[in-house]
Amino acid sequence: MQGATQEVSDPSPLLRLKLQPEDLPRLATLLQAGFYITAVEGDSVSSVLQRLPGFTPEYIERDVQTIFLNGTAIDDLSVPLTGSSAVIALSAAMPGLAGAILRKNSPHASLRQPFIGGRRTTTGSPLAVQIKLFNQLAVERGPELCRAGVSVKASELTSFFRLRPALVQELQHISLDGAPVTVAELLDRLSSKDLVTMRAA
Repeated sequence: MQGATQEVSDPSPLLRLKLQPEDLPRLATLLQAGFYITAVEGDSVSSVLQRLPGFTPEYIERDVQTIFLNGTAIDDLSVPLTGSSAVIALSAAMPGLAGAILRKNSPHASLRQPFIGGRRTTTGSPLAVQIKLFNQLAVERGPELCRAGVSVKASELTSFFRLRPALVQELQHISLDGAPVTVAELLDRLSSKDLVTMRAA
């Protein structure tokens, strides 16, 4: 599972949170905004997803029903990532006609916007991947991802905490780069950061 939650830029600070196990799923909505991992050009969507805790080939086949790559629904997970960055959004089955159209291998796939992939490459150049998890996927995989550590935008994390004072009150311990901090100190220090690696237990 090496690199499953590796931050995009090494200097990002390490935030550790301690909370009750039953409160871990409350962090799931943070994953809708996205977390970041590093890959290289030419890596397939499938290979990137399988680096994430719990995303076995069986889980991806059975539970990940809708996959967007750079805003377009795709069926072929062997498609390579190209450029310097990519966004992968994952969802469980979505209701209604839109869900039926966007679902992978849907018989209605012809109604979608076609996916135009980049050229295949073997350069191995670094590539930043933002991964967004929605609905049941965030709930199911969120706790394990947060325990392993996720690299998130500091601004997103700040907004997340500001909007959830009840959750903040349930935090039993907070440390940043090994030093205990209060919530106020944390929010102040994050204001000058781009990414932060969050680990919760």
